Amino acid sequence: MILIPFSATLNDTLTKDSGFLPLRDNDRNRLLSIIPENDEMFLTIKDGLHTEWIRAENQCGTIVLTRGIAGSEARKFPRGSCVLFETSLPLIQWLICNYDCCVDMDCPCIEIENAGVVFPAARVNYPWEGSAIFKGDLPITFGITGMPSWMTAEQGANYVRLYGTPNGAGTYTISIAGTNCSGKYVAIQSAELEVTAL
Repeated sequence: MILIPFSATLNDTLTKDSGFLPLRDNDRNRLLSIIPENDEMFLTIKDGLHTEWIRAENQCGTIVLTRGIAGSEARKFPRGSCVLFETSLPLIQWLICNYDCCVDMDCPCIEIENAGVVFPAARVNYPWEGSAIFKGDLPITFGITGMPSWMTAEQGANYVRLYGTPNGAGTYTISIAGTNCSGKYVAIQSAELEVTAL
């Protein structure tokens, strides 16, 4: 199935039962150059009032049509009607049923990995900020344990930002777990945060 832009106008009337597309020679040649022999593409025909979806196939250098597909009705279209490739219902249906971005193999997923934790020293009553960064395919889902009550977590696409103002001295072990590829891979980064009084 060819997914390449194309637009032209009918050079003559397209009758309701016609299986051939009346195009100017240069438009026909352009379409034949887009569709390899024995391949096909979906086209839309519009005249301002009606729309019909067709399948255009290159059979031995001739564009042969299958009319009225995906519930559209084969109609008579006057000369000058638009013929174009666009996102259409038959194209969407075909993509859902046939398109595979990972032909003959599983789609690769880049496993999540730790990319570093930054936990600077903290002091009571002074704003503090730290972060943990991960790398790998998105989306990444995060889980955090060990956060003190004064700390807030903000999650980005591949990082967790931790911040807040400590209200007392203490030592905290904080773990940030990231998972991707529908939970197939997990990476955990842990760090100790020491909060000191002035």
